[in-house]
Amino acid sequence: MTPFHSFTMVKRPLDQIWLVMRDHLAELAVQLDDLDSIVQLERSTGSDGRLLLVNRWQARQTIPAMLRGALGGERISWVDRAQWDDAAHVCEWAITPSVLPEHIECRGSTRYEPAMAGRGTRVTFDGSFTLKPGFLNRLPAAFEPAILSLVENIVSTLIPRNLSKAINAAAEFSGAPAPGQALAPPASP
Repeated sequence: MTPFHSFTMVKRPLDQIWLVMRDHLAELAVQLDDLDSIVQLERSTGSDGRLLLVNRWQARQTIPAMLRGALGGERISWVDRAQWDDAAHVCEWAITPSVLPEHIECRGSTRYEPAMAGRGTRVTFDGSFTLKPGFLNRLPAAFEPAILSLVENIVSTLIPRNLSKAINAAAEFSGAPAPGQALAPPASP
């Protein structure tokens, strides 16, 4: 298991950032250099009152040509299943990558906390990544360094970097409505 951690601070109140990230994430994708799209696949409320959101993130980065056949694809994407707890301002998530999904486990939480005397938000991203044994059994040994590098890059760099960029885009987005206008959640897919 490899842990990872990052945080971002923005000059927008917690409630604004929380609502934009929860309800308007797909709209932020156009502002993120590394992404082609974020598509909401599911939106439902659980019996515990937490909101379940399932999103597919499509990266612009492609799998190197020499690895495409072995990994079964050309594009890098992942599906995140997130439980949003409005009372605690914590989002617990699990990510299933398009590359080696049966051998990669990635999960964690994102905590939203007031900062700057309530005028800002600190967003803390904590997670862990596990590469399960046997992922290279069907691949030539020569591919091992390239595959490990690709997977580690996706998890330790691309995902946290995109979260940070999304938080900053949310800060810009949350400033868009006229004063007194609330941000409305999107219609369910």
